[in-house]
Amino acid sequence: MARDTNPGWRPARVVDNRRVANGSMWIALEAVDELPAAYEPGHVLGLGLKLNDCYMRHAYTVSRGKPQTRRFEHLYRIVSQGRMSPRLAELPPDAEMFFHGPFHTPIQQEIQTGADRIVLMATGAGVGPLFGYAEKALSEGETRPMSLFAGFREESDISLAGELDNLARSHLNFKWHCTTSHPTKNWRGLTGRITEWVPDSIEKEKLETYHFHLVGNGEMVHLVRKALYRAGMPAGRVSIETYFNHHAEPPNAEIDIPAERFCSSS
Repeated sequence: MARDTNPGWRPARVVDNRRVANGSMWIALEAVDELPAAYEPGHVLGLGLKLNDCYMRHAYTVSRGKPQTRRFEHLYRIVSQGRMSPRLAELPPDAEMFFHGPFHTPIQQEIQTGADRIVLMATGAGVGPLFGYAEKALSEGETRPMSLFAGFREESDISLAGELDNLARSHLNFKWHCTTSHPTKNWRGLTGRITEWVPDSIEKEKLETYHFHLVGNGEMVHLVRKALYRAGMPAGRVSIETYFNHHAEPPNAEIDIPAERFCSSS
């Protein structure tokens, strides 16, 4: 916890706080001061719970922003041994919270306009801002082909499937896929890691025409980022956000495997 010395904390109230998957929650907040609250998917806000004269705080990425109503929403994972997320998960509607920011760059600003195709890759709760970005961009007329790949441990961890299905039905240029690394015997979808599926799901001979945006576990983010550059991806066509394992350093031998698949047409 940190002493209450930051003058930038702003008050908010909980509008909704619901479970959307095993261990994952969706929280909607509304700024209750008179200042603007124009946040977009990919912005990062510090959320705070006030305890006596201290704040318990943590950074969470915005999944959806609604500037007109001064609301912003986050998909977050409950860390069972964590200090913040278990308390966050217990907050009822109208509970008091605090926030400050924003930090980081919205996803929509990171996707290069010169790219002809967009690939979004996430692990776990990283699917939240990618869904929010896709929803916002498509509603504003984005016409480029857009594919979202989300990796989860088990099928009970899969979140936002209904929302993503609706988005795909409403926009012919949007598709999404999910895979589980530890499926149960009843699972009939893709298995393994998204790093195993994405290279064979794109037009590899047109790799330089894509923009990749990667969110989630640093192991996935840094592996794919380095593999893409090793395969010849132009500078600036990969944007990232890591949620944990920020300084992961995948071995060269592991990078070579997806790199070869990204640049191979066989």
